[in-house]
Amino acid sequence: MDGGHQCVFLGAQRAITGINVGDFAIDLELDRAAVTRASIDSHLLTLWRTLTHATGRVNKRDVGFLRMRFDSRQKVEPGQTEIETIDGRRVPVKLIVNPRARHVSVRIDPARREAIATAPSKRHLKHAAQFATERAGWIAQELSRLPRGVSLAPGSFVPLRGIEHELVYKHGRKPAFIEEDLLPRLVVPAPDVALFESRVLRFLKDQARTDLIDRVATHAIALGVRPERIQVKELRSRWGSCSVDGVLSFSWRLILAPPFVLDYLAAHEVAHLREMNHSRRFWALVNKCMPDYETGRDWLHENGSKLHAIGMAR
Repeated sequence: MDGGHQCVFLGAQRAITGINVGDFAIDLELDRAAVTRASIDSHLLTLWRTLTHATGRVNKRDVGFLRMRFDSRQKVEPGQTEIETIDGRRVPVKLIVNPRARHVSVRIDPARREAIATAPSKRHLKHAAQFATERAGWIAQELSRLPRGVSLAPGSFVPLRGIEHELVYKHGRKPAFIEEDLLPRLVVPAPDVALFESRVLRFLKDQARTDLIDRVATHAIALGVRPERIQVKELRSRWGSCSVDGVLSFSWRLILAPPFVLDYLAAHEVAHLREMNHSRRFWALVNKCMPDYETGRDWLHENGSKLHAIGMAR
């Protein structure tokens, strides 16, 4: 960076550091006070990308700083307790510390199929555990409402691009293939039935990767951006992500959903290559890629827990 650019970036970095001490931030986009740091993060990232694009150089020290600054994952202090339901069952509850929380709370994580009690600090963990105990009935009820787990075993039925398929084992070493019928069958050869699940998972990940490469390329051209890499893997806490380095990651379970859902996620993460936030500008970019993106977003909201249940027998 030249002197002027470096001064601007370092000035922004100092400002962020200073604001980060308090429990509030200044929303630069709307020019008003706000109780979130997300807009500050997004502006700093946009500034960094603009400057590095203009100069054609990337400072590794700045990248390291951004990786640290934009890691939005909770700072977790793991622990666990148990609660007893009215019928005598013991239900585990994960205890975590989230400094951003204002009070203790209990929620159900449908992806991991567990109850989580959150405390704003370590000294409130005991209170969070007691809070979970008081809501044992609610926790048991919500866990029972989760879709039943579906194993990737012979005879199971799983959706592929939104269409139900029966999983069929066949002794052999050939690649998996689909037999079209009134009820399609996904035939997965393996030298031993013990390898069946891993072969099914490999097939689904390959299918997801193929579809995502196609849709990401289409949306990247529309927005004039270029991702560094596309990853398809096990994601529990989200459906996709975009790193500061431009790496797009997606859950393999997107291939289970109808194609427009995968297309929405592809558009969503590609838009993050331009806007690392969820501002109006970001959603305008998603809309440019996929004008009816709300359909895919709503489908995931309503059916996401069903997808997470696949591959998790219960």
